[in-house]
Amino acid sequence: MRNKIDEIASSPFQHGGQRQAFTARLQFVLDHWPSADKLAKAAGVSPSALRKWLRGEAEPSRERLISFADAAGVDIAWLVRGEGDQPILRDASSHRHAVGRDGTDRPPLDEFLLLPQKPKAAAAGSGRPAPEQPAEFIAFRQDWIRAVFDLNPERVMLISAVGDSMEPGIRDGDLLLIDTRAEAFTEFGIYVFEARSERLVKRVQRKFDGTLYVISDNPVYQPEVISSELASEIKVVGKVIWRGGGV
Repeated sequence: MRNKIDEIASSPFQHGGQRQAFTARLQFVLDHWPSADKLAKAAGVSPSALRKWLRGEAEPSRERLISFADAAGVDIAWLVRGEGDQPILRDASSHRHAVGRDGTDRPPLDEFLLLPQKPKAAAAGSGRPAPEQPAEFIAFRQDWIRAVFDLNPERVMLISAVGDSMEPGIRDGDLLLIDTRAEAFTEFGIYVFEARSERLVKRVQRKFDGTLYVISDNPVYQPEVISSELASEIKVVGKVIWRGGGV
């Protein structure tokens, strides 16, 4: 099967008529997407490259053809040569996506936010360093982030908690979604912040005089009081808005 795909994608255009037919099929796919930029992003190509394909000014590589067909949810034989039936593409009011060849829904990649776990986790303990971790990625639906948190997906990040000081609410290894718009301790809540080269996740209360009360949910750990002078050295990473972990 892989050899068949490679054969189709290796030299798709043998004359001008095939090129024109190919650009027509590209345009058909694009008509079912919100924009060329979103389609290009989902396919892993630059918007300028996609526009050159549409104008017939450039030919996509084999790898780009395969990734484009996967993102669009169409058969590569149809995309390149027009073989088989024209795929059924469905428009949605806010997000448009294809119905795959097997008849199942295949949401496009641009409906999801792919967040890396930061190599440096947030320590939820006392004196326990956050370990360096290999990069991992988790996908969140962008419309879910907007609807639930009224937040631009570009302003969130994902990290993991280390330690037991925030138990039972936040456990060791839990994933934390962070609102990076919070650049200061403006209200009582759980924040991720950096203090003296250590990244921490704690509940923080700010007093009128600038003093900070740093509180652990685990009663074994005593609250800490940080003077306004030391508080000025703290860098706020963001506010915790969601936790994910085992039960």
